[in-house]
Amino acid sequence: MSLVLDAGALDRLDEFEAAGFGVPRYNVRAMRAATAERPSWVHLGAGNFFRSLHAVVAQRMLDAGHDTGVILANLRDPAVIENSRATDDLFVNAVMREDGSLEPTVIASVAESHHLGSDAGWARVTEVFESPSLQLVTLTVTEKGYIVSDEDVARGPGRAGGAIPALASLLLARFAAGAAPIALVSTDNFSDNGERLATAVNRVAEAWAADGRAPAAFASWLQDGSSATFPSTMVDRITPAPSPAVGEALAALGLETTRITERASGGPLAAFSNTEPVSYLVLEDDFPNGRPPFESGGVVLGDRETVGRADRMKVCTCLNPLHTAMAVTGCLLGFTRIAEMMRDSDIRRMVVGVGAVEGLPVVDTPEGMDPAAFLREVIEKRLPNPGLPDAPQRIASDTSQKVGIRFGETIRRHVAAGSAQSLTWIPFAIAAWIRYLLAVDDQGAPFERSPDPLLAELDERLAGVRFGEPRTATAAREFLTDASIFGVDLVAAGVAPTVIAHLSSLLHGPGAVRSALFSLAHS
Repeated sequence: MSLVLDAGALDRLDEFEAAGFGVPRYNVRAMRAATAERPSWVHLGAGNFFRSLHAVVAQRMLDAGHDTGVILANLRDPAVIENSRATDDLFVNAVMREDGSLEPTVIASVAESHHLGSDAGWARVTEVFESPSLQLVTLTVTEKGYIVSDEDVARGPGRAGGAIPALASLLLARFAAGAAPIALVSTDNFSDNGERLATAVNRVAEAWAADGRAPAAFASWLQDGSSATFPSTMVDRITPAPSPAVGEALAALGLETTRITERASGGPLAAFSNTEPVSYLVLEDDFPNGRPPFESGGVVLGDRETVGRADRMKVCTCLNPLHTAMAVTGCLLGFTRIAEMMRDSDIRRMVVGVGAVEGLPVVDTPEGMDPAAFLREVIEKRLPNPGLPDAPQRIASDTSQKVGIRFGETIRRHVAAGSAQSLTWIPFAIAAWIRYLLAVDDQGAPFERSPDPLLAELDERLAGVRFGEPRTATAAREFLTDASIFGVDLVAAGVAPTVIAHLSSLLHGPGAVRSALFSLAHS
């Protein structure tokens, strides 16, 4: 049987189901019509994480009786939207289980998709923002998407520039059309994401109001707390890039549309996403214009404190710090799969050291969640999942934007408790990142570092640190004072001497990373 994701696939869902695919339990065409008439949810950022989390939540709500879907928008690369439209905005989400089995589901919750760089796309999404029925906008634009340059602000309203100025422009259209309330929801993977989105949007609005490009009332509308809100979230679902192995498994089930292509701007595109069984979306319940029935989609709702604690538990202790430590160390040691790394006893000890030994004693415990149990699931089930083709190279991207969030909070808590100087695994991870930035692996061979917006600056600041010369580790001391990178001045915190000692060990030459890791793991 040949299964094709196209405009006619909605008439052949029984064939997909017979082949072992989960399928939508709602009338997709009716959902699309209702969404066109009464749009309620826009998502900015059409990546794989959206597909495996947000779109799945939306499908669960639709299966349970909700009637409108998600309008998807992307700013940068038109190929992303072209890829979605090529399959009539349908895709397969493949859940990869620990036993190697696959659970594929046809996801149909995307009602429309638009490229904001096109005239038609910008016009349609502007029309949606002007609609009083619109309740929320979610974003996945990564940490660097919240960086707003002076040049972006100076361009003024319009679709040019970055994600935040584009969002502010669309909000200006909503304000001019009647100023209906709206919730702006960052679902990017860092702490206090609601506050960070509010800061970025308000900065743009205030600048435009100050130079007459927007009414002063627009900036006030965004800040009054009742018209526009910025709920915080905790999101969690490990979602690697589409895997050829998963594509082959789906093809074996009869799916024709399994080809993976590389877009010009970098990154694979496919008609499927692949992810792990576990997922979390914890959402601050602050929606001034109402909201969809998120409870039926498996979302946990609470106040800002609950969400903040859940987020800090994951981002600062139980998952993200482990990921970063593994990513930079794994790249140096030549690993290409996270699951494979978890079979390495020294790396496993590092993961336990960062999370359980140094993280849990100062963890922020959210109501209704058990950090120790969460961490245990991460270490024993999620990271070792052999079906999950996650790579340290993917996770190492943009580490300069992550390291302060993922390690800084724990270090600050240890400083407050008077125990910062006892830390060793977190300083090792920071030293390993600096060693990674030299772009020389543990065998002494050059390797290509993952993308990071600060690579050129970091190369300049760390020019005095040299592979094969352990004494040059001290050249990193001034860099370690940069709280904008590390979330805390590591020298003032008393952690820098340990980082420098580890870095010195890592610089000895070929084999030094493995040797230093082994020594620490067995100390």
